[in-house]
Amino acid sequence: MFDKIQHIGYLTPDLDAAVAWFKKGFGGERVGGGNLNAGVAVPSGGRNTFIHFGQVEVELIEPADRTGLSKDALAMHHVGYVVADIGKSATQLKAKGFKFAGNAPGTNSLGQQVLYFDPATTDGVLMHLTQLPATPNAVGLGQGVAVSRIVHAGYLVEDVDKAVAFYEKGFGGAVVGGIGTSRSGGRQAFVSFGQVQVELIEATDPQRRGGKPCVMDHVGYITPDIRASIADCKRRGLRFAGAEAATNRIGQTLLYLDTASSMGSRMHLTQLPA
Repeated sequence: MFDKIQHIGYLTPDLDAAVAWFKKGFGGERVGGGNLNAGVAVPSGGRNTFIHFGQVEVELIEPADRTGLSKDALAMHHVGYVVADIGKSATQLKAKGFKFAGNAPGTNSLGQQVLYFDPATTDGVLMHLTQLPATPNAVGLGQGVAVSRIVHAGYLVEDVDKAVAFYEKGFGGAVVGGIGTSRSGGRQAFVSFGQVQVELIEATDPQRRGGKPCVMDHVGYITPDIRASIADCKRRGLRFAGAEAATNRIGQTLLYLDTASSMGSRMHLTQLPA
């Protein structure tokens, strides 16, 4: 059902500053965007824009109510999953107990049909189905850092077993490599469903999760040559959290950006195993 992750959405108190950061750091190009009505995703309304670089997309949202947002920071907000037929997919997911925030999809400034899940049925996590138009907007694609795809969104969860069961039951997911230990020492699982993946990291301290059962933590960007992309990012002024990329327990080679140079947001470059 799920073909790819179309984009990760971020909240920002300063849309123009966030656009400038993606332009400088990843060679991103601004496309589309406009005013947002109040709704489940952005209760106060606001404005947004989309950024393209490599072969991926980012949505940046500046809400009218910026309470709780840190200055010059990006806060992960939602993930958009691509499906071939949004109506058919919504019907199948409703049969599994999911609810949606609207009766029908809306169309955004890029011509994408979008339908948000009711967060009451997703542990409060914001996500939406996306159906791409027949001719997607290609402005900026192929430019900047060579990122080919989003490998996964990462989440901090209260109970990794419960979170795994959610993706298995709701989305037909399958655990890759079993439930193991993350590099930070906590329990961790990678779950694939369709052509997409999530990383689930158990954080039993409620403060790390902001008191919520599940919160977005990071995004992984796939690059065909991680050494070349690291060098490219460094030329663009980005810094990394380590000197060398490391390989995780399912064979992905990755290196996190230093959050001091990534507007406080956690993201890593990833090279997949052969």
